[in-house]
Amino acid sequence: MYYDIKFLLLEKLSYIEEASRNYAKTYGYEDNDILSSSGILTYVDHGIITVSAIAKKLGISRQAVHKSVQILAQKGYLTLQKGEDKRERMICMTSEGEGLLKCRQEVMAKVENTIKERIGKKELKDLKELLLLEW
Repeated sequence: MYYDIKFLLLEKLSYIEEASRNYAKTYGYEDNDILSSSGILTYVDHGIITVSAIAKKLGISRQAVHKSVQILAQKGYLTLQKGEDKRERMICMTSEGEGLLKCRQEVMAKVENTIKERIGKKELKDLKELLLLEW
């Protein structure tokens, strides 16, 4: 049976998201905290900190990202501050947000370890190197 690349990547992303939620629950975070923050935290953790840049990366509206950010801000995980451009908003982590970010990093390490156990150390390394290539 033929599976196109988008299907395969979405299936693997679905696995990663489910495993991430399950591991994060062991840290005491609510499922909806992890769901609403997953993409945002991933990009913030990799240096992308503006609402518009994250919206572009996620392929959703700035308003949708802003709404998720506001929910996370109400819970004390982050704040929004004005950027150099008056219209731009920068996402800043609070100490509670740093804890959630640390949880995300630990959870991703566990997810990667699970993947490594299933497909092998070399195969995981090769997969990550392939995904780093420019398309």
